[in-house]
Amino acid sequence: MINRIVLLAILVFASPVVGQDKSPEFKEFQGHWQVESLVENGHVIPKEAIKDWLPSGGRVEIIENAIIFKSRLDGKKHAKVFTIDATTYPNGIEINSPDEKASTGIYRFDDGRLVICIVHPDEAKKPGDFSAKAGSKRMLMVLKRTTPQAQEPLTTIKSRTISEKPKQEGQAARILTDAEVSKRLVGNWRMKDSVGHLYIKFNANGTFSTVREYQKLRLFHKSFVQTPSSSGTWTVKHGTMTAHILSSIRIERVNQLLSFSIRSISNRDMIFVDHWGRIESATKLD
Repeated sequence: MINRIVLLAILVFASPVVGQDKSPEFKEFQGHWQVESLVENGHVIPKEAIKDWLPSGGRVEIIENAIIFKSRLDGKKHAKVFTIDATTYPNGIEINSPDEKASTGIYRFDDGRLVICIVHPDEAKKPGDFSAKAGSKRMLMVLKRTTPQAQEPLTTIKSRTISEKPKQEGQAARILTDAEVSKRLVGNWRMKDSVGHLYIKFNANGTFSTVREYQKLRLFHKSFVQTPSSSGTWTVKHGTMTAHILSSIRIERVNQLLSFSIRSISNRDMIFVDHWGRIESATKLD
């Protein structure tokens, strides 16, 4: 039974292509699916690690034009909606959620499996083929049908954050507490994406601020322009950092809660999975 939150998401955010519900291929989407293989921007994610890389744990249920999954990050049900265009080649698909732009891509059915190649619109153009080479910013996934009985229970991820690499061979990595993760987060961090550099300052009082650095090409040289981007509060629970955005240059992001599952953190660097399921890294500057 779909809960009220999921049903509301389906009703409010669904924007189906006219007639797509009558398309034979649209009907093929219906049911339970499990991600069998995953490649992200040239990185092949080991099959046994897929459940930790994706917020959905790699398992979803598709009902009408809603993709429903129980997040391993917060233990709650979430819904994304999708539209398809079976009149193009390759067939087109867009996946949307309430808090972000629609991801755009292509899909095909191959021997009972669903193959999807998508990209975030701010990072690259819509894919024209089923590949996810390094630098493409694409995510390529193959899903196979499954049944509710075959799925393992999806539970909230406990703390999986690992300390910095052992200094000596034979030493074991140690699981950090949320308090230790919070302490290591305090300071100035820098991460790079397709736009440029994003500088994030985590304050000990539980507030944060970000500054976006853009690269501009002048007549004979490149220059860098820094612009305040957003600010708000942050907390850490079960190894997941949740940011509450209180102000932003993008008005649609104000009052949003964004979760980032931290995979490893040291006094120098951090690896995490963002709210879109992408693996990212950041470097500490102080």
